[in-house]
Amino acid sequence: MRTNWLIDILQFLLGMFVNVGLLLIVAYLVYIFALRGFAFGEDFSAKMTEEKPSVEIEFVLEEDTPAAEVAMMLEERGVISNQYLFRLELFLKDSSKFYKAGTYILDQNMSNTQVNVTLRARPEEILPDNMITIPEGYTIRDIATYLEARELMTAEEFIEACENYSVAYHFLAELPDRPNRLEGYLFPDTYFITSNATPEDIIGKMLSRFDEIFNYEYRIRARELGMSIDEVITKASIIEREVRMHSERVIVSGVIDNRLKRGMLLQMDATVQYALDKRKERLTLEDLEINSPYNTYVYTGLPIGPIANPGAECIRAALFPEFPGDREYLYYVLTDAETGEHYFTHDYDDFLRVKANYGQ
Repeated sequence: MRTNWLIDILQFLLGMFVNVGLLLIVAYLVYIFALRGFAFGEDFSAKMTEEKPSVEIEFVLEEDTPAAEVAMMLEERGVISNQYLFRLELFLKDSSKFYKAGTYILDQNMSNTQVNVTLRARPEEILPDNMITIPEGYTIRDIATYLEARELMTAEEFIEACENYSVAYHFLAELPDRPNRLEGYLFPDTYFITSNATPEDIIGKMLSRFDEIFNYEYRIRARELGMSIDEVITKASIIEREVRMHSERVIVSGVIDNRLKRGMLLQMDATVQYALDKRKERLTLEDLEINSPYNTYVYTGLPIGPIANPGAECIRAALFPEFPGDREYLYYVLTDAETGEHYFTHDYDDFLRVKANYGQ
């Protein structure tokens, strides 16, 4: 009898240890899967937000086009990645079978939901000559002048809209109060606009495109460098205005970093041109002494904001500088006015010698 009682105790204790062991194993597995799920989530988020070649397109629908055919057309144009997932979403949301006939403006970075909402809105009236192309390195004033030349609006209307634009974007939230606050963030690209587009409509498109370009990878990289988005774009704008050769942009990015690290004046002519609010073929000594927070001949560090609206290549160059041969280049001299090629050096005497050779 006593033996049976002892066996019962031992069986209970053994069962308890087995159950606790199983719980610990399950908890450990849940922990491992959670870690892997988090890592997968981060990777998936990065992939979903990485830079994609986004293009706005005209999408024309005829009367009574079935949703299935619309989905197929959208996939062919690269607007959606999978027509069947798009159709499934329509089914789950109990959407109607037909969209309204007309011309719509779609973007390849839209989600299925955004595409569906756009196609259910009033179609846009697109005019053939209402495609605008904003070159890299344009300032707000340049853009305004271009839009006025296209007879879309006056330059003053666009500049005033930029000063008063109030839609909240995370990258604008921490900007200091300064003139031309949106400078640097009106992303240069080709845009379709409607016949009745307002300055705010165009500004919104350009800011939205910037938000797509400055993606997850770039935000993480900026954080690693200890830079704000505004500092990155300011640096990128200098590269855009200073350098024409693609291969040199990452090198000039390194030059800027090397000079900042040493506490040297950047002494970038492009920042003085911006401070003067006009472009001159050759700057005078008087120009270089202008008292402006944009003048990097007078003030150390980066200027108080971007001096132009940089393109994707210069933004990337600002984030990923290169130091060829581990050289700490500090100076460069223009050696070919046609190609824009520069000579780079870390030695000041060498810099002066080359500069004199090229009559600068």
